[in-house]
Amino acid sequence: MRLRDMAASTIRRRSTVIGWVANYLDVPLLEATPAQLRDWRASLNVAPDAVSVYVSHCSQFYRWCAREGLLDGSPAAGLPAPRRGRRLPRPIAEKDLLGALAAAPDRIRPWLVLAGWAGLRAKEIALLRRDMVLDTRCPPVILIQENATKGHRERLVPMSAFVVDELAPHLNGRGWVFHRYDGNPGPNLPSTISHLVNVHLHDCGIAASLHQLRHRFATELYKASHDIRAVQEALGHQSPKVTAGYVAYDPGVAAAAVEDIPVPARLRSVREA
Repeated sequence: MRLRDMAASTIRRRSTVIGWVANYLDVPLLEATPAQLRDWRASLNVAPDAVSVYVSHCSQFYRWCAREGLLDGSPAAGLPAPRRGRRLPRPIAEKDLLGALAAAPDRIRPWLVLAGWAGLRAKEIALLRRDMVLDTRCPPVILIQENATKGHRERLVPMSAFVVDELAPHLNGRGWVFHRYDGNPGPNLPSTISHLVNVHLHDCGIAASLHQLRHRFATELYKASHDIRAVQEALGHQSPKVTAGYVAYDPGVAAAAVEDIPVPARLRSVREA
């Protein structure tokens, strides 16, 4: 997984889940039977989405074992998992976002701006380099490089004048735009960005997370453009289906559209009367 440049958090999660499987089994991992793994699956007493994640990690592990010749086949093949339910977009409320921005310390304010007005992930904020901020280009953009994002999909994210102005004080040097405060070399950890922003939001009495600012950016961009492909490219998604999970539809627009659906003349006259 490291050689495939997968996220450290994903590797830790895989290791943790396989550790749970090993602790459950009465035999070594490579001696597990399909029946024993089904028993482990049946023992999971967590939410359906979590079950799906755990089963996926287990299946991927045994698939790798088979691929490496450690097993003749995967005993986890066909391991049942619940379908993951559709989750609606959860953009942070505008009032909450503006309040959090006004109260943000100098270190955290640009992170809120990059998430809420440019849709950047925590990893993309942490690994942002000065040469990736093309503020003199027309129009100005941020280049998200493949090694600084999830899925390794490079993209250009347009910057509004507001984003350019907010980032300007942080663009005087070279290398990482946001430096660590602990004296260690390298960029901030994505988990540090997420944690500090989430703590700030909660200190402001806001029950939201950094990722919900990305939902907000997607929602506002779609409302302004009505172009799901433009939103997809700005977010760096491989599929517009994923993007749809970030864009909250406007109930007011839907209500107006429903009201304009033609009705029989008699009903129209009754309503107008």
